Amino acid sequence: MRLPFADQAVVPDHKLAGYLLNDSHPEGRHKAVFFQRFGFRRDAPEGLRTALLDVARRADMSAIVFAFGTKYVGESEVVSPSGEPCWVRTVWVMRDNTPPPLFVTAYPAERSRS
Repeated sequence: MRLPFADQAVVPDHKLAGYLLNDSHPEGRHKAVFFQRFGFRRDAPEGLRTALLDVARRADMSAIVFAFGTKYVGESEVVSPSGEPCWVRTVWVMRDNTPPPLFVTAYPAERSRS
């Protein structure tokens, strides 16, 4: 299935420069190393936002209903700023099943962990 309301998906600023691209973040630093390896940069977070929103629109998602709504998980290949393709798994939530889908996290998909 596709992410419902993917055209309305939101990736908050703090999730990019403050977490996924922050190599000193206690939890996000390993993700930052991955994304930086492919040319995504903390001082230019829009590139990663664009890639994540592209995943939201294109990836097949699995849906998991939980107490506060539905979580969607999907992965897709992303063309990175370095020109190298990488595979990214993303997680989105729709609280109370109401749009917009909110970005939760992203990390390397198994295909990119080589």
